[in-house]
Amino acid sequence: MPDLAGTKISYLGFTGGIDSAGVTRIAAALNTAVNTGFDEVQLCFSSLGGYVADGIYLYNHMRSLPLRIAAYNVGSVSSIAVAVFLAAEERYCSSHAMFMIHPTVIPSQEGMGADRLQSALDAALADDTRTENILRERASIPERLLTERRTRDIHINPKQAADYGIVHGVREFALPRGHQIIQI
Repeated sequence: MPDLAGTKISYLGFTGGIDSAGVTRIAAALNTAVNTGFDEVQLCFSSLGGYVADGIYLYNHMRSLPLRIAAYNVGSVSSIAVAVFLAAEERYCSSHAMFMIHPTVIPSQEGMGADRLQSALDAALADDTRTENILRERASIPERLLTERRTRDIHINPKQAADYGIVHGVREFALPRGHQIIQI
């Protein structure tokens, strides 16, 4: 629906995991916005994270679209979902929102030998590097926190998120009267 300035904006909401199903729903909704001539998407977003590969795909997909994306953290954005959130050109968070970054988790499997353990460690370290590269490119998180993120959970409140460039401001999402929001 066009706003007063003539920009055609789609309003979307997502809460869920960054896995193949969640990423497919988000990508499909964004693709629909592009294919139906929307200029902008405003995305209310909350996710505890999920799989790095799915998150990296969605980050790259969002960055490639001819669409302005404004993302709002309206709850919690954690783990690989932070990288996804950073794909948006314009980013905000609620005054009650939270961000969390942490090291990549290696799923444990019984009976893993040294070779499989080393392979899993190498994959986790590579995923940490990919995620960290996005955090460096799209935000100004202090080096100390990026280093600490490799060994523990780092919680970032709204003021810190603004200070670190994760968000452009702390503001509540408000759906304009007469517009629709679609939950994906």
